[in-house]
Amino acid sequence: MKRLSDDEIIHGLKQQDNRVLQYIYKNSFNSVKQLILSNAGSENDAEDIFQESLIIVFKKLRDEPAFKLDCTFTTYIYSIARLMWLKHLRQIKKIHIDPLNRDLEERIEFEEPSPVEDKDLRLAIYQRNLSKIPEDCQAILRLTVEKITAKEIAERLGFRSEGYVRKRRHFCKEFLINQIKDDAEYRAMFED
Repeated sequence: MKRLSDDEIIHGLKQQDNRVLQYIYKNSFNSVKQLILSNAGSENDAEDIFQESLIIVFKKLRDEPAFKLDCTFTTYIYSIARLMWLKHLRQIKKIHIDPLNRDLEERIEFEEPSPVEDKDLRLAIYQRNLSKIPEDCQAILRLTVEKITAKEIAERLGFRSEGYVRKRRHFCKEFLINQIKDDAEYRAMFED
């Protein structure tokens, strides 16, 4: 099957086109599976989370006919699956982090300042604010989500050391959290 644009994927999902669903599985499932297998999950867990993520996308498209993506579809579905998996791990208290594996710890422990119940809204707020932080921060955080080690990030982005990447990643997370806290839509959810 030819490469589909994000608009073609959204249109196909609205039309419930099975070829588009097959395309999504072929192009997006493996990254979700890797995430879950790397974080105390099984292949069945990955399939369940991926299915639930697709259901969220279908509901979003049903409820918002004019829905537009702020990122690639693959990033969007991955982000939904990641948030769902982290929530699942917290609920079953299955997160066991090796204190020496700081990269894994930083990937899993990142949370918003206060929980937002609506997953789609949470994702939209996160993605909108991620696009507002410095480009090097965006790159560091995206590579962190992809399970790239600090050493590899330093090599890829041309930083002097993995220690610098860890410090910069911490700064970037704090910067993003502050952006989220300042987001009008985020603040409005917690006002009486």
